[in-house]
Amino acid sequence: MQIPRSLAVIVVLFVAVAAWLLAATPDMTAVRLLTGEMAPATLAASGALPARPPTDAQWRPLDQRVLAGWRGPYWLRWRSPAPATQDPDDRALRVSLRGASRLYWNGHPLAGNGVVGRTAAQERPGRIDIIRALPPSAAAGTDELLVLASSHFRSGYLRSADAIAVVAPAQMLYGQVLRPWLIAAFATGALAAACLYFLAAQRGRPRTPGARLLLALCAVGLALPVVEAWRPLLGYAYPWHAPRLLLLLALHTAAAALLPAYLARHFGVAVPVVARVAYLATLVALAAFVPSFDARSAAVLLLSLLASAAVLARARGAAEERTPILALSIAGMLAMAVARNAFLDGPYFLLLAVLMGFLLMRHAAQLRALDRHNATLREERAQLSLQLLQRGIHPHWLMNTLTCLQELIEQAPPRASRLVESLAEQFDRLRDSSTRPSVALEDELALCRNHLDIVGLASDQPLSLEVDAVDTRLSLPPGILHAQIENALTHAGASACAQRPFRLRVRRQNERWTLELRSARGSAPHRGRGTGTRYIEASLATAYPDRWRFDQGADGADWCGRIELTCAS
Repeated sequence: MQIPRSLAVIVVLFVAVAAWLLAATPDMTAVRLLTGEMAPATLAASGALPARPPTDAQWRPLDQRVLAGWRGPYWLRWRSPAPATQDPDDRALRVSLRGASRLYWNGHPLAGNGVVGRTAAQERPGRIDIIRALPPSAAAGTDELLVLASSHFRSGYLRSADAIAVVAPAQMLYGQVLRPWLIAAFATGALAAACLYFLAAQRGRPRTPGARLLLALCAVGLALPVVEAWRPLLGYAYPWHAPRLLLLLALHTAAAALLPAYLARHFGVAVPVVARVAYLATLVALAAFVPSFDARSAAVLLLSLLASAAVLARARGAAEERTPILALSIAGMLAMAVARNAFLDGPYFLLLAVLMGFLLMRHAAQLRALDRHNATLREERAQLSLQLLQRGIHPHWLMNTLTCLQELIEQAPPRASRLVESLAEQFDRLRDSSTRPSVALEDELALCRNHLDIVGLASDQPLSLEVDAVDTRLSLPPGILHAQIENALTHAGASACAQRPFRLRVRRQNERWTLELRSARGSAPHRGRGTGTRYIEASLATAYPDRWRFDQGADGADWCGRIELTCAS
C-alpha cells in the first residue's frame, strides 16, 4: 500500500524534530545552573582595575535587564552548593556573557576572556560563550564563581544581558553543542541537494511561475542554520551578537514574506494589492516593535504560517500537493505554541528544510511533467505544421489559383505577373516559417498580407489587413495569424472578407500581450474546430506553456479570435 505523501512529510518532520530535541536536551541531574548576583566595581583613583570583590552588602540579585545597561567594570558572582559526589577531572564551566571578563573559581584564577577595561579603548572584547575546565570544589561545600567584567561594546537596544553560568560534565557540555547540529547539518545538506536538483531541472527551461520566489526561500532556508550555528559551533566576540540577532530577524522576516507569496503564485491564488501591503506592513511592524528578538521572530513566523494556511485554503485543485504543506504549517503553529522560543533554535529551520525540500522536489517533478507534455505538443505541432504546409500548397487551392493565373495571362498580363511573384514569395515564406520555432510579428503579418494578395489577385477582389499596434516587438509561433486568416477565407469566403477587411489590434500591458483579429463571420456551423485551430493551440502551448489563452467566436457581424500571452521578462 502506498503511503500518502502528506503523511510521509509529517513523519519526516516529526522524526527530525524529535531527534533534535533528544540531542539538545541535557541530563538535568548532572547540570548545575548557578545562582547569580551583581555589583558595580569600585575603581581606584589611580585608574587600576579592582582586585578585591565588593562586600556582601553591595551584592544584589542578578537582574538581566539592569545588567544590560551596565558598561563596566562590574562584578558578577555565581554560587551553588558543591555536589556530594563528583569527578574533578570531568567538570567544566560554561559562562555566557556579553563582555570581557576575568574569572575566579573558589578564589583560583581561570583563563580569562578578552581584556577588561575601564574604557572602550582599553577593553578587548571577549567571546560570548566560553568553557573552562574546573578544579575540585571548595572544602566549605559551596562553589563560587567571581567575574570581573566590562561590556563597553554592548548594543543598547538589547533588553537582556543573558548572562548565565552552568557547571556540568565536560563531555556533556561539548556533546550538547555538537549533537543537535549534526541533525541540522543533515537537514541542510538534504535541502542543498534538493536545491541543486531543482536548478538542474530548471536549467535551459523558461522560467516557471514562482521559481524565483522558491529559490529565494531556499536561500533563506540554507542561511538560517548557518547563522544559527555560528554561535554554538564557531563562537564570536560579543560585539557580533547584536548583528547576528539582526541577521536572524531579517532572515525570519524574509521567510515570512516569501513563503505565502510563493504559495499564492504557485497555486494561482489572487491576493489583492491592499492585502499584500497590509501583510508586509504588519510584518515590518512586528519585526520593529515587539519587545524581544525571540518574540519578534516568533511573531513574524506565526503570521507567515497563518497567511500560508489562508492561501492554501483559498487554492483550488492540487489537493495532493496542498495537503502536506497545510499539514506542515499547522504542525509549525502547534510547535510554536508548545515550544515557544525554543522552536526558533532548531525545530523551525528543520521545519523549513522539510518544507523547502518538498516544494523543490514537487516543483522539479512538475518541470519534468511539463517537459513530457511539451514533447507531446511539439510532436503534435510538427504534424500540424506539416499539415498546414501541405494545406498551403493543397492541390485544389493550387489548381484554382493556377486556373485563375492562366486566365489572367490571357486577359491581364500585369496582374498575372504579380500573382506569380506573390505565389513564389508565399511558398518561400511558408518554407522558411515552417522550419523556425518563432517568427517576428512583422514577418507573420507579411505572410498574411502576401496570402491576401494572392487571393485578391485571383478573385479580383482586393483584400486588406488593417493593423492597430503601438508596439510590434513580439515573437510568435509561425502561422498562427495566417491560420486564422485562412480559416476566415475558407469559411466566410473571399467576397465577404473583401467587404469586411481583416482588423488586427495589438496591445501590451507590462508583460501581457493581447492580439485580437476580426474578420467576416461566415455561416459554416463547424468553424473553430478544425486543423487550423488545433495548430494554433498546440503552437501556443509549446511556445508559452501555461502562459497563453486563445478564444474565438462570433461577435456581431464579425468573427473574433483573441490571443493572450504572458512573456517572461
